[in-house]
Amino acid sequence: MSLASEELNYLIWRYLQEAGHEVSALALQEETRVLEFEERFKEHIPLGCLVQLVRKGILYTESELLVPANGKVVPIDQEMYKRNFTLVQALEVDKQRFPEIVAKGRFALQNDVEAEMLEKKEQEHAAAMVEGSPFGSQSTSFIKTLSDRLTIPQSFVSQWNPRLDDMIVCGGANCQGKIAIIDTTTNKESWSFQDSIDLAYPKGSAEEPIICVSWSLDGELVITGTASGELRLWNKQGKLKNILDSHRSPIVAMKWNEDCTHLLTTDVSNVVILWSTLTGTQLQHFSFKEGLAEDDDSLGIDLEWIEIDKFVIPGPAGSLLVYTIGDNKPLGRLLGHTSTITTLQFNKSNKSLLSASDDDTIKVWKGGNFNAANNFTDHTKTISSANWVNDDLIITTSYDGTVKIWSVSQNSIVAEASLDSEPIFEASLSADKQWLAVGTLQGSVIVFDIKSFLASPDLTTAQQDPVPISTYGEYQIEQDGLQVTNLTWSKDSNAFAVSYINGNTTLLSL
Repeated sequence: MSLASEELNYLIWRYLQEAGHEVSALALQEETRVLEFEERFKEHIPLGCLVQLVRKGILYTESELLVPANGKVVPIDQEMYKRNFTLVQALEVDKQRFPEIVAKGRFALQNDVEAEMLEKKEQEHAAAMVEGSPFGSQSTSFIKTLSDRLTIPQSFVSQWNPRLDDMIVCGGANCQGKIAIIDTTTNKESWSFQDSIDLAYPKGSAEEPIICVSWSLDGELVITGTASGELRLWNKQGKLKNILDSHRSPIVAMKWNEDCTHLLTTDVSNVVILWSTLTGTQLQHFSFKEGLAEDDDSLGIDLEWIEIDKFVIPGPAGSLLVYTIGDNKPLGRLLGHTSTITTLQFNKSNKSLLSASDDDTIKVWKGGNFNAANNFTDHTKTISSANWVNDDLIITTSYDGTVKIWSVSQNSIVAEASLDSEPIFEASLSADKQWLAVGTLQGSVIVFDIKSFLASPDLTTAQQDPVPISTYGEYQIEQDGLQVTNLTWSKDSNAFAVSYINGNTTLLSL
């Protein structure tokens, strides 16, 4: 079989045309002979031909492993057919079978110091990663294909109980809410419901989808919110405790304080309400509608408690407002961001507040100082998540398709990974801070291995360039184009749930 470069150019050109990339297609058309092939082969080349060839190549690469050098077909592993083969894994397999030829000896450039230093650095890093890997001598280049264990229908959003490993709450269309206990031991390959409790909504609200859920920190109570702004408070046995009905717009964020007696909520209309969860009453109401145009973006989609009675909420023009319970005047203002606040997270250990924004920046604020102690600006698009890994390290994801780990003490990036510009819309750091799951617009989920980085020697030495973050596993839903809308980890960090825009939630294990 042969494929000439001009034929490949034509297939790429056809793909660009079909995908709507007209400028790129025109540029390729100017520099190649694709129009000649268009006249000759247009009627014979089906739509999506390049994608089909790549898919068949992936299957061939994986299937080739079934036939060793002696020509005897190895026994068929039924589990292999359940895997979602990916291009990344196929390339890794091909790379291991046919390593890239390194320019050495007579083929190497004379006095190529940069290439020698780069090769030495790569060898040292590879050795360090293998030595520090939790998987022993296993190759860190292997990417595990994650398998789904259970699918929960009618579920746009979910969250694992922070105190119980096997309990999860889900919310979906038509006010369908459910608290379920998952049986993960009877059949480790296919989980099931050990017990399930429906959260009963009245018939009149049957058209309202549940769009947000949040467990209290002690795992005893859970709050669910619908698109109309109504909030309902339940205990973990599924009994309705209270109805919180003051919002008139969809809820975008909910945060419990440490002793679970107060709850902060905010909606798309920039209304923030402080509730007493003991009585279900509204204690404080903050509205920033005045002075804003109707089409202005939300001021923020996150809230945070910094003490049991103090909290931070997004204010106008990217500001952060610090309040105390019972006081309607802000205790302080943190100025620095210029757009919608996307993430707020307080680190109780080092008394520092982490914030991220649509202005593509991440800032760290230390207690008692109204000026940012750190300002990280290397992302080029909206920050979709930001989390403390420990007292010094911060991990962030962005719509620019990158994952970055920053050091507060070094005031710089220390590690990063890229999804080749595929936007990261959802991300979740596991409870033990060892794994990061990210979800994309196309429905794929990638789990990054933070544990190996934390154990590597690179962490204790100053690095001029960021080191790569290892990929542990990947999951691709069978139906293409389903955006990931929610990610949540179990308490023991061995399982996580992925919710999709079609209203299904899939449970996976590491």
